[in-house]
Amino acid sequence: MDSTHSTPAGGAASPFRRPPRPPASRPSHPAAAASAPFTAAFGPVPAQPLTASARRAIAPAAPAPASPAEAGPAPLERQRRNGALWFYWIAGLSLVNTVAALVGQSWRFILGLGITQLADSLAARSGHGHAVVATVDAVVIGGFALLGRHAQRGQVWAFLAGGIFYALDGLLFLVERDWIAVGFHVFVLVMIARGFDAARRLA
Repeated sequence: MDSTHSTPAGGAASPFRRPPRPPASRPSHPAAAASAPFTAAFGPVPAQPLTASARRAIAPAAPAPASPAEAGPAPLERQRRNGALWFYWIAGLSLVNTVAALVGQSWRFILGLGITQLADSLAARSGHGHAVVATVDAVVIGGFALLGRHAQRGQVWAFLAGGIFYALDGLLFLVERDWIAVGFHVFVLVMIARGFDAARRLA
């Protein structure tokens, strides 16, 4: 006989009756309700690791490479400095040519100034005037070294003046038809022109 449903006479409650069970709480969200049996049976589901494509999607974008305009004036400064150094090369090689001529040597550097070589040749043929020629050579060579110093500091006029003077100096080799010297003069003029352009853009 089931004592849970029997009541004594007179309507009194039986001491053997079980208390009523509280209603089972239902999950408010349908998805939680669907996953409740699986969670209860197998425990919480661990989070899945991100795939490679997902990591690429959430990874911060790499910064774009800087454009040449945003890279700064370093390339232009290097170009200007390289153009200015040619004035020192011209002055130094012209000085070596002058010393070689004064000691009676016949070899020359073709990058040297033609005006100093012409003056040295005239002094060697005449046999006198070496002091005057040496003074003129010193002034011309010192002037080119001074132009190189101003050009290295970014003075645009130094590139312009030195380029014009060196172009006129190359005409001496053109008259003599020394095509190798003419070709080297043209090459140096191109490098000076590049330095002039960089100095003008940095000014």
